[in-house]
Amino acid sequence: MRVCGCEISAQEVRLAVVHLNDEGNVEMLRLKTTRIELEDDTSEADLRLFLAALHEFSRENEIDTFVIKTRAKKGRMAGGAVSFKIETLIQLVEGCDTRFVSPVALSHFAKREIETYPEKLLVYLKNAFLASAYALTTG
Repeated sequence: MRVCGCEISAQEVRLAVVHLNDEGNVEMLRLKTTRIELEDDTSEADLRLFLAALHEFSRENEIDTFVIKTRAKKGRMAGGAVSFKIETLIQLVEGCDTRFVSPVALSHFAKREIETYPEKLLVYLKNAFLASAYALTTG
């Protein structure tokens, strides 16, 4: 099973894909595409292009499940409207399930379960990696 962790930031989604290797350990795949940007959220054509890019990404990388790090819906740290559009588009990818994980759950998971991060893990992919590893190991 391949799980893609997603962190939505501004007008882009950051992507990290993991699977269990032969030893049963979480292994992160090296990807050509690690982020997809939504150029103009008011353009139907751009929304369709973004969804098509997500479909292509899921096919290329054989994704079974997308896991999205949740964002607050209101308050000072609330996610923006564009980020919720991106979240919806991820949920519309055919053939893939979508799950959500809270930042608090990721923080606890990182402290208890992650001893070392993958070699050469880019800083901007840390939360996407944690989301995917969390979903893969907690079922």
